[in-house]
Amino acid sequence: MRIFSALMLWCVTAVWADMALERLIGRMLVVGFDAATLERNATILQQITQYDLGGVILFDRDYQERERVKNVHDPKQLKGLCTTLREASNGRLLIMIDQEGGKVERLKVRDGFAHTPSAAEIAVLPLSEVRRHYDALSSTLHEAGINLNAAPVVDLASNPDNPVIAKLGRSYSSDPMAVVGYASLFVEAMNAQGITGILKHFPGHGSSRTDSHEGFVDVTQTWQSRELEPYRRMIEMDQADMIMSAHVFNRTLDPDLPATLSYRINTILLRQELGFTGVLISDDLQMKAISAHYSLEQTLERAINSGVDMLLFGNQLSSVETTTLIRSIASLVAQGRITRGRLEEANRRIDALHLRRTIRSLPLEFGSERIELTKHYIKQHYGLHVNDIKIEPRMIVIHWTGSQTLEGAYAQLKPERLRPERSDIAASGAVNVSAHFLVDRDGTIYRLMDERTMARHVIGLNFHAIGIENVGGKENEEEDLTLEQLEANARLVAYLKQRYEGIEYLIGHYEYLQWRDTPLWLEKDKNYITYKRDPGKAFMRDLRSKTAHLGLKTRYM
Repeated sequence: MRIFSALMLWCVTAVWADMALERLIGRMLVVGFDAATLERNATILQQITQYDLGGVILFDRDYQERERVKNVHDPKQLKGLCTTLREASNGRLLIMIDQEGGKVERLKVRDGFAHTPSAAEIAVLPLSEVRRHYDALSSTLHEAGINLNAAPVVDLASNPDNPVIAKLGRSYSSDPMAVVGYASLFVEAMNAQGITGILKHFPGHGSSRTDSHEGFVDVTQTWQSRELEPYRRMIEMDQADMIMSAHVFNRTLDPDLPATLSYRINTILLRQELGFTGVLISDDLQMKAISAHYSLEQTLERAINSGVDMLLFGNQLSSVETTTLIRSIASLVAQGRITRGRLEEANRRIDALHLRRTIRSLPLEFGSERIELTKHYIKQHYGLHVNDIKIEPRMIVIHWTGSQTLEGAYAQLKPERLRPERSDIAASGAVNVSAHFLVDRDGTIYRLMDERTMARHVIGLNFHAIGIENVGGKENEEEDLTLEQLEANARLVAYLKQRYEGIEYLIGHYEYLQWRDTPLWLEKDKNYITYKRDPGKAFMRDLRSKTAHLGLKTRYM
């Protein structure tokens, strides 16, 4: 009987482990499907539920039969389709489309949607018109229920005869800074509507002479390093949540493999050299530049190991079943050719993307006065003369506000200058106290300021610390933070650790004095000390339990 019970337990555990692996893989897939409306038992809905599918991609017409509707018939139908897809998921499904404008529009005038000019046409318009077009496009996507757009193109128009970029008007300019300027406006418009944009096609498709849809594309002789500049700039500007790889071969960057399959390009160049921490998605892996030269197994193994986090199979150029993809990747894991750790890494980036999409913006007053007051604070307390107020995050400090309402807490932090009731610390600087994030009692996360900018929130450690405030802590005494806040803080800490690898420490505000004799403590005034209780010892105990997998430390080591 004991042997039978043990066997049953082993079988259940093995099945559970297989299901967990399948869902890890499923979250990395974005697939196309054939349907404009879906019944409850539709295969794609079952796959979304069973595998926690990462995303779907929508097309207006079938690639082979151009008159046959694939996913998009009209605005009402599209909204209904997206609603059905979203209801089958856990709220994290990415619904993707190609809506650049110009020749690349899946939402067309013939189907009742407004036209957006191409990138080349946008680049000659007044900025007010550019914003109007991109605001309208983003509103259309939001109204439909689409949350991921494969745009903007940041390829340079370096080859005017390029059949897939310049000749189609898909590039803004041959000048990298002009490209950044217009692409930034596009990204800002989408972000305002809760839509993630994808910069494409890394490391640059603008100099190519052929189309990767049709076959092998070699840019070795035509590619220039300046094609990386739009990516570098937009990563620095925090406007690169997702990047799409190109299926181009460039012997100067990798002598053997096209970009989508290249560790040298996707990990060493993009992540290590350019500092990209977001989600890397492949271009469609069924394009002939890949499918004509590599088997499905080779493609999956090399793409994932190269650093690609999400794999795109549009099922337009050919068809492959989602179950086939999942089983193939699971087999590669079983053979040791892909590690489970690599899948978990990709999932962490995808999780961070979803959290970023849910963070709401609630900016503080942050003009030239706050910047100058912050510089003065840095000079007064740290003895540093700085040109800007940027920080390199090393730690996260958790707080409570002492206020019981979001409005009350925000009112304390919003002004640039210290409020009159804070006379206790007025002699130590006029810049107002602040934090980078504020978490309401229902768990809603608000971003108050760029987390790479110094905030005055923790004596001695501001130059290295990201601050998270939580609404609560009545009268700065009562340990009353909610379970919803606990969960939100855990997600936010994981998100920040994913974005900033330099973060090593997680502390509660009440613990900050333990850092006085460490290199991270910069305070010059030995008398500038306040005693804190926030955010409560029980809250920090539970938060550390939920984030233990991140390996964050509590003391300087």
